[in-house]
Amino acid sequence: MNAHNLQLHQETILIIGIGNIFRGDDGAGLAAARLIRELQLPGVAVLELDGDPSTLLDRWQGAQRVVVIDAVASQSSPGRIFRFAAQAAPLPRRLFACCSCHSFGLAEQIEIARSLQQLPPSLTVYGIEGKDFRLGSGLSPEVQQALPRLVEQIREDLGIC
Repeated sequence: MNAHNLQLHQETILIIGIGNIFRGDDGAGLAAARLIRELQLPGVAVLELDGDPSTLLDRWQGAQRVVVIDAVASQSSPGRIFRFAAQAAPLPRRLFACCSCHSFGLAEQIEIARSLQQLPPSLTVYGIEGKDFRLGSGLSPEVQQALPRLVEQIREDLGIC
């Protein structure tokens, strides 16, 4: 779905998966977004951003509740899920710096939005610990197995079980 053509209503929950399917576990955010899209949940719009998160501000404009899903690297167990209330406090940059091949990653984009007072009222970021970010690799088994758990956690947190 083209994000620029997406009409968001006040009650719409916008879920944005970020990643690069050609860099192994960096595609976890995209894979989770696709799983959520397949559920066809009422009141939920799903977008996928492959690579550069610099368009986030444009994409979430008008949304009241936004969920962003991205891969992280904290050296914990692959598949571990992190949850952050990003409208309340900055993201730990070290977690989200691993996977981006751009100069500004997710944490930096959110801080730019915060400084411009363009954060949505509710912004939750989920990170899923990756294992393998090599070019050309697919999702690791650990991340693949954790995706349904991540999707279920997002549904529970949003109250759309």
